[in-house]
Amino acid sequence: MSRQALKAIAANRTRTVLMMLGVVIGVATLTIIASSVIGARAEVLARVEKFGLQQIGVIAGAGRKPGVPQPVCTSLRLEDAQAILSEIANVKDVCAEIVRTDFPVKHGNRSTYATIMAASSSWASMWGTGLETGRFLSQEDDAHLARVAVIGKTIRRDLFESKDPVGKRILINNNPFEIIGVLEPRGTSPRGDDLDNQIVIPVSTGQKRVFRQDYLFAVKVELNDSFDMPRTVNDVRALLRERHNLREGVEDDFTIVTPTLIMNMMSSLSATFSLFLMMVSGISLVVGAIVIANIMFMAVNERRGEIGLRRAVGARKRDILVQFLLEAVYVATTGGLLGIVVGLLGLKLLSGYMNLPAAIMWQPIVVGLVSAIVVGLIAGIQPARKAANSHPIEALR
Repeated sequence: MSRQALKAIAANRTRTVLMMLGVVIGVATLTIIASSVIGARAEVLARVEKFGLQQIGVIAGAGRKPGVPQPVCTSLRLEDAQAILSEIANVKDVCAEIVRTDFPVKHGNRSTYATIMAASSSWASMWGTGLETGRFLSQEDDAHLARVAVIGKTIRRDLFESKDPVGKRILINNNPFEIIGVLEPRGTSPRGDDLDNQIVIPVSTGQKRVFRQDYLFAVKVELNDSFDMPRTVNDVRALLRERHNLREGVEDDFTIVTPTLIMNMMSSLSATFSLFLMMVSGISLVVGAIVIANIMFMAVNERRGEIGLRRAVGARKRDILVQFLLEAVYVATTGGLLGIVVGLLGLKLLSGYMNLPAAIMWQPIVVGLVSAIVVGLIAGIQPARKAANSHPIEALR
């Protein structure tokens, strides 16, 4: 039966390709979606771990979510960060941060745009980032408003190519800065941002010499004991509300972000996104099944002579049923394998050109292949039954 099915498939290549097309699209979509979701989830978990399971973030403004653009809020000050460190017992360290994207940076006749991170000297240790060369910012740099900077590898490549940038000068929005170090490669964020396109400068220098502002974007807080996080979060909230003169019933003018909040938010977004895309993939597979079934029905009508001849020489109904069912399954399975290959190639292109986090794992491949086999079985059962139930004499007429 298997040989007869393969011969029939090989003899009708155009029909076979048309039957495969829907399955290829559906399985390719499924492979890309599943791999992207798994990759994004792994990336988020890695980022959360890097964020620090015993760290919390305080962002200026109410109801803010990490990674979502919001209007500028001026409620958080450097004095707030210092008060959190000095007045709350479970706080080990703090890192004040100001972030600006697409800032013009220049060296000689080369220029680019970078994300400028004005931060405390604790930034590297609190974000778990090391140096490729040179040194990081010190407390003295911050105290003396030093014009020093640590750059990411993308900035190094764009402005210095393969030359050693340490000791060289760059212009950040026309302010001269000396490069004192290069950060180790950091990759991309879950949103696809290039984390190596960053320049880190002292927070005081950023406030006074570059941004001309006295407010912060965020304060990262490291705890001594993560098990005491809920109480510490309440203490930080109470302290900031008191410092910002917020009366009872008035909404916070800041947002506290915990690792649990980030994981819950990303899980919710991932689930919604996955459900939507899985529906798209499912629709493609249903369309593929309908196409296979319709073409198989046409094939049964066209091959009535073949069916009648086989029945006349002794083939049983079950043999005809199995042959046509195998044809549908073989076509769908081959379409599924092609879909997996197309999906993996598409995934590689997307992750390369769009910096999307993705992971090639066995689960999406198995799911895609099993889906294709199920589609072949479902689509082939009725045409196969019709072929098997054909009367041999009528089929030969």
